[in-house]
Amino acid sequence: MTIELTAHRGHTQGNADFSVHSIDLHARGVHGSPVIMLDDFRVKGRPFQPHPHAGFSAVTYVFEDSPGGLRSGDSLGNDILVGPGGIVWTQAGRGVMHHEVPAHQDRQLHGAQIFVNLSAHNKLLEPQTLWLDGPSVPEWKNDQGDRVRVVVGRFGALVSPLAPAEEFTLLDLEIQGQMDLEIRPEQHAFLYVSSGNASLSPTARQPTLDLLSGQAASVRGSGTLTVHSSTSARLLFLAGPQLYEPIVRSGPFIMNTRKEIADAAERYEAGHMGHLSPLPND
Repeated sequence: MTIELTAHRGHTQGNADFSVHSIDLHARGVHGSPVIMLDDFRVKGRPFQPHPHAGFSAVTYVFEDSPGGLRSGDSLGNDILVGPGGIVWTQAGRGVMHHEVPAHQDRQLHGAQIFVNLSAHNKLLEPQTLWLDGPSVPEWKNDQGDRVRVVVGRFGALVSPLAPAEEFTLLDLEIQGQMDLEIRPEQHAFLYVSSGNASLSPTARQPTLDLLSGQAASVRGSGTLTVHSSTSARLLFLAGPQLYEPIVRSGPFIMNTRKEIADAAERYEAGHMGHLSPLPND
């Protein structure tokens, strides 16, 4: 089977304390992807207050080059600290309050925030927060200097201990030459180049797609995707089952219908998503 590639270029905005490079797949009309959007952000201080989420998973991955770690609190009672290479997966389900900030105000936090959709039958799951610190992420290496951090899901024989309710793969790739990635039937994948440059080759008969830092590609179909880099590149590879269901977004909620959005807003206003004070300034 063939693999279809679609390139995406994000947009950057921000200031000295907060900058974000954003790629919104839903706004670009990409259908079937479980990844709604990805923000590559750099932040200092406390720019955001506690806020709700419902209907999807709000995922924050801390890049290994981040000067500081992530502190994440939620209305389930969690106060989580992960360093570079760590992840916090807030599976919001029917609704939860959370607040994420740099672990130390004097250090910048560099990470990726990813909105991963939940299928219709899991939109109202009880909320759950999963996390994994950097040293606990399984890692694969070869003699050529290629490296794969298995943050979520599996790569070869390695399996991440972080297991969300719905199947998903998140790999942090460091590629010195080339690497093959398997795209399974009924999967929709997304690759984001966080640094360097990379070329994607589905087959010898299909054209190669070249990507620079900050660019991405969505991938449909199944087979082997070869990723090349002429020097060195870091990429995030995200993949999950295709979701061809209606999507309605409103602020911090992602549902299938407008009524479900209204119901989520009502749960929030009634306090059913819990309460959360801002994380302390330490």
